[in-house]
Amino acid sequence: MSRPPASPLARPLAIGLALWAIALVAIEAQVISGRFVSEFHIYAEATWAWWRGAEIYEDGINGFLYLPSSAVLFTPWAYLPPLLGDALWRLSLLAACWWGVARLCRLLAPADWQRVFGVALLAALPIGVVDLRGAQTEFLMLGLMLGGLADIAEGRWRRAAFLLVLAGAFKPQALALVLLAFALWPALRLHLALWLAAALVLSLVHWNPGYALGEYGQLVRKTMSSANPGGGVWHDFANGLATLGLPLDLTVQTAIRALAGVAVLVLARGTVSRLPAPRAGATVAALIVTYLLLFNPRTVLGHFGDMALVAGAFAGWEFHIRRNRALGWMLVLLCFALTTHVWTRDLHLATTTWFKPLLACGFGLYVVVRWVPSLTDLTPTDSDTAGETLAPQS
Repeated sequence: MSRPPASPLARPLAIGLALWAIALVAIEAQVISGRFVSEFHIYAEATWAWWRGAEIYEDGINGFLYLPSSAVLFTPWAYLPPLLGDALWRLSLLAACWWGVARLCRLLAPADWQRVFGVALLAALPIGVVDLRGAQTEFLMLGLMLGGLADIAEGRWRRAAFLLVLAGAFKPQALALVLLAFALWPALRLHLALWLAAALVLSLVHWNPGYALGEYGQLVRKTMSSANPGGGVWHDFANGLATLGLPLDLTVQTAIRALAGVAVLVLARGTVSRLPAPRAGATVAALIVTYLLLFNPRTVLGHFGDMALVAGAFAGWEFHIRRNRALGWMLVLLCFALTTHVWTRDLHLATTTWFKPLLACGFGLYVVVRWVPSLTDLTPTDSDTAGETLAPQS
């Protein structure tokens, strides 16, 4: 008896999952053969130092740059045999990322999310493998943030707060979304406060509480020194402008970052108060991912995998829901343009540090124009956005 053909909904998703799985196996083979060392050892060494009561923050701008809670949470992976711990850590990153992006796709297209998810995976693969190879916490943070926003869209306030705080406990950049959520949704505030207190208590549960508390002081010192890394391979807006001959004073940079944060808050507030829940959640996700890429002074190449996954999901929405192939292909090409570093050496040198922030600006512009409601468009009418709004509520 012949086997029934696979559903057309599943084909792009199956291809995307298979290609990412192949990339994961190839990366693990490099690690096992000793040809590549990931960031895993940085997290493991910080965790070992934490439980010994030794200093986890080294001098300079490099090394462990996370909250003490991150060292605590990393314990299950740190005490495994190194190769096994590295493999399971990278698999955990990928699983959390896939889960979060799949939930984003469900917000965008509940009935057709498989194909949207497939487009996201395929579009993001070329740049996404950079972050997967480094095994940084970026993909874990992305998955938890997207999951938290999806829970907000569904009214699951307690779990949403847990996921957002957990993202910040692993990687402090996610605290920007925690603050944004605290400002936007009064119903979320108590839950956020409780989970933040739990995260603090978690990192103080130590055989030497005085040492644990003192590490927060060391964190402040480390943050002050590493938040201004200077020139180099950073891909934020300030270093991009400096590469183009437009350097900015640190005070000016700080002011621009603060103003950009206010702008994101204003755009997000208008979005959640005037759009249905699924569309609003997806829009806030795109806004915060763009903000973190452009205004984190330590943005590196692999971090753009976050934007590619989100932009790829939006491309899938353009293809399969709105039937706008022009915008869909524009977003896909934007994702592929993030890989200029592998095309030719000359192109890499010519575009380093400024081109990718420019692409992030382009994606942010798309989100604002296409997704954020205009001042004259007070009532959404699209059938694909029917549902409850995410209006701030008590």
